[in-house]
Amino acid sequence: MECLKIDFGCGYKHKEGYKTCDITNLPNLDYYYDEENDKILYLGESSVDEFYLRNVVHHIKDITKTFHCLDKYLKKGAIITIIDVRKEFYKENYYLDNLWYRIIIPREEIWFSSTYRDYFKILEEMNYQKVSYSIEEEKEVSIWKKL
Repeated sequence: MECLKIDFGCGYKHKEGYKTCDITNLPNLDYYYDEENDKILYLGESSVDEFYLRNVVHHIKDITKTFHCLDKYLKKGAIITIIDVRKEFYKENYYLDNLWYRIIIPREEIWFSSTYRDYFKILEEMNYQKVSYSIEEEKEVSIWKKL
């Protein structure tokens, strides 16, 4: 059986070997996250082995709602890999997002939070187990297993 790995929120560049999914309606995406209806189009429930979110969490409006949506599509024992800005660097990242998405390459459809939100707490409340955690410069890398 083939392993289904999805780069969720990948935008224009996705992780090699992963299928693509985003909230934007870009051409050539494998799946589309319908944020309004809280579902991933063209994807079967309990079919995903890994969701990979790189620089995505701070762009999700309602992370609790989105994580619950992702949970529907993950198999039992599957993982969520998250690489996102650390709390200590959040203000700088917010400034750079504003500069990039509002001035340099204006993309009003790209949302970003003005404050750091504790997604660890949300995943723990959803009964996910943190498998690993590391720090890579201004980013934190965590892997969570669905129990």
